[in-house]
Amino acid sequence: MNKPFHIVLMLVLLVSCKKDTSKQATYEKYLIQPEDVGEFHKLENDNIKIFLPEGFQLVSDEEIISFQKEIKDEKLRYYYEQTFVQRKAMKGNFYNFYGNNYATEVSVQTLPYMPFSKQNAKELLFYLRKGNERFQEVTGIYHNKITSTYSGDASLQIFKAKYRLSYFEQEDEEKEDYEMFRTVYLITSNKKTFSVTILSPFEDDFDPYIRKIKL
Repeated sequence: MNKPFHIVLMLVLLVSCKKDTSKQATYEKYLIQPEDVGEFHKLENDNIKIFLPEGFQLVSDEEIISFQKEIKDEKLRYYYEQTFVQRKAMKGNFYNFYGNNYATEVSVQTLPYMPFSKQNAKELLFYLRKGNERFQEVTGIYHNKITSTYSGDASLQIFKAKYRLSYFEQEDEEKEDYEMFRTVYLITSNKKTFSVTILSPFEDDFDPYIRKIKL
């Protein structure tokens, strides 16, 4: 496996902020639907236009840090803080969007240009799993794969992996289930490679929005 692909495997895990899943019943009516109207957001430093549901806003690193400080659970806070520190040390540009109505975060990370194939996607899934297992050892967050897919041709490649995140407090006699959904897209087209990660309390379908991204 070549060096650029190794680099992408190291970079693809992105920072995410914990959301209040106790409000699940409140947010169910705001589930993102494929037919929902959206809007474009220009990634100024990379000439990319990402398409997101209405209501998403770009948030700064300072706002991400502020979100993390509000996390009361020490293990979870450590998970997010350490991921953020690693992210800041990596090459590439980062863009974080948050949709308050959906309690959903979308993170975009530019990566070294890397065309890939279906075979590479299998290797990517393997390294994602290994990375998830290392975070699980530290945080107690379990990444249970729901699905992974690859589509593309010579001009466009898209890899997608979706996980259900469950958190168990080991000290509790009755384990409390912490559940969220994390979807990772790796996209290469027009001499550019970048990842899009969605963290949400619901299993939403972002494929229609991903297909509308302009490069």
